[in-house]
Amino acid sequence: MEINNPINGQDNVPQSDVKTMPMSFGEYPSVVQKEQIVFTKAEKILSITAFIIAYGVVQFAILNTSGFFTTGVFLLLFAVVIGYLKKTGHKFMTSHKIWAAEIIAFSTVFSLTANDFIKTLDMIFLLPAGAYLVYGVCAEKDLFGKFSIFELLKCSIANPISHSGKEFSAVGSTVNVKESGAKIKAVIGGLILAIPLTLIVGGLLMSADKGVESILTNLSGFVNFSNIIPAICKIIPAAPIAGYLFGLLYSHTHPEKTKALNEENCTSFISKLRFISNTAVYISVTPICLLYVLFFISQANYFLSAFSNRLPADYSYAEYARRGFFELFAIELINAGVIFAINFFSKKSGEEKPRALRFYTVMISVFTLLITATAISKMVLYIQNYGLTQLRVYTTWFMVLTAMIFVYVIIRQFKTDFRFMRAAALTFTLMFALLCFSRPDAVIARYNMEYRSEQLTFSDIKEMCDLSSDASAVITEDQYKELINCKYMNDDSSKDLYINKEINGDEYICNRAGRKLDKSVYNYFNFSALKLNEQISK
Repeated sequence: MEINNPINGQDNVPQSDVKTMPMSFGEYPSVVQKEQIVFTKAEKILSITAFIIAYGVVQFAILNTSGFFTTGVFLLLFAVVIGYLKKTGHKFMTSHKIWAAEIIAFSTVFSLTANDFIKTLDMIFLLPAGAYLVYGVCAEKDLFGKFSIFELLKCSIANPISHSGKEFSAVGSTVNVKESGAKIKAVIGGLILAIPLTLIVGGLLMSADKGVESILTNLSGFVNFSNIIPAICKIIPAAPIAGYLFGLLYSHTHPEKTKALNEENCTSFISKLRFISNTAVYISVTPICLLYVLFFISQANYFLSAFSNRLPADYSYAEYARRGFFELFAIELINAGVIFAINFFSKKSGEEKPRALRFYTVMISVFTLLITATAISKMVLYIQNYGLTQLRVYTTWFMVLTAMIFVYVIIRQFKTDFRFMRAAALTFTLMFALLCFSRPDAVIARYNMEYRSEQLTFSDIKEMCDLSSDASAVITEDQYKELINCKYMNDDSSKDLYINKEINGDEYICNRAGRKLDKSVYNYFNFSALKLNEQISK
């Protein structure tokens, strides 16, 4: 018996459904080729420009927020962005023009203030604001619509990062590697061979003749190797920033590769989050609301004392205001989280939101506003007795901003077509502009020197002087010299300094402000520093 004989004339081995073609000699399986991107002339120029701007961002924004130069870098960046969008045929709607004007205005903050915290916040604001402008123009959509949170995430994170690698491909495409590769290698090889030979010959000539020694010494002064390493260290972080900037513009100007946000997908995504029964939501939130009612009733005297401009028993102004702020901060975070949860995770919400859900949202928002109002009143009472500080200004600003947002939450419950995101964005932009352009340190110094002068000590004046050049430029004005000298003479720690060095208080403050200004050359490039330098140089 032949074991390997086929049955019915066919082999009993299972056959594959895939039909194979015979391969002739020299043929190989096909390999999937990587997509070859052909960059336009504008994109090649953009790739080089992006790297130059990125280097400027590292030098004048990240390492040194130098004022005028930082403003120049951001103005150049947004000029390139706007120019490139127009070059590629995109049109600006009215909302885009207004937003672009606001971005340009916020770019000047670096020159107006010397407060590093404000300048850092401004930088954080400008980058996503610019990305959102690019998205709105390229997608031909008005800004701050219903799904603006998703749009911001997509345009400032997902799209630029996914296309950031094209920056280096675009830069590489500016050079014809096939034709120039051999020449570049030859140049590099020749330089490597020339360096040791040149050093040997140069050393011999310097030993033989003083004239040659003088010439070569002067030439070597132009090559400062101590500056080469820092420049390389700046190029390294500039590379990913350049990739981000190029990826931002490339991704949004190629809609065939990066599509605009699909609102139907956003609606579908949000609907999937709504899985909690509304009844369960009401039962879980009711105890919190009852607790707020009991809390206000039992602590009414404590919370309402600020409105009558008096302190509760056994409390100092400092303790009263401090406790109020931390209570506010914790309650606002909790309430914001609760409002978000009940409106996004309830099965019936959004356009189908029942009255009960609206009621609980309004109730929690009202309680938050009551807490915010009393906390602001207590902070005002604290400021009237102890003056202004940075922390008091920032916390008051934060409380006013959050109060306005909760007001919009309440309005949204009664008016379903109310554009909450647009109102919130407009309010934040205006409040942020107030914070930046008011120069808080200058406001602090002016208020304390004018209205809290009797309570100020010389140590307080020194602390204000150390805030930034914004405050120092106010303190060193001529009208406050007499006050400073008086506080200086009444300060026990300064008497020895006056007797030994014969220096008055105004001179001491000017010297102190000048030393801080001289710590970096970049400290001089803003309007406050120019004013301060003029006053201390008198």
